[in-house]
Amino acid sequence: MTRHGHLPFGAALRNLLIDAGVVTRIGNPDWGALALRMNGVNYESLRKAVTAERQPSAKLMEEAALCLAVDPTVFVEYRLQAARASLDPNEVGWDAAVRALTNWETRVASD
Repeated sequence: MTRHGHLPFGAALRNLLIDAGVVTRIGNPDWGALALRMNGVNYESLRKAVTAERQPSAKLMEEAALCLAVDPTVFVEYRLQAARASLDPNEVGWDAAVRALTNWETRVASD
């Protein structure tokens, strides 16, 4: 996992923008430039996710990752959403959710 792997979405995205050189003249992240590059994501939605006013959606994280040429799993919230979905029978079906729960219980018991 990269150095961004355990930071909240906004902090991880800030670091990724700086690393990618998507910055203003004074070196701050250029949120507006990123929002313009993101398909189907407006600036206000991005701002709310970055400031933790709203949870970032999987789509928003996937678009940000695509624009920055990184895997969306760099965002801890993306991995958490995937983990939650793997335990939801409505998302993955009953058998897959039970298998995921059994795997999780086995790992927790061994810790």
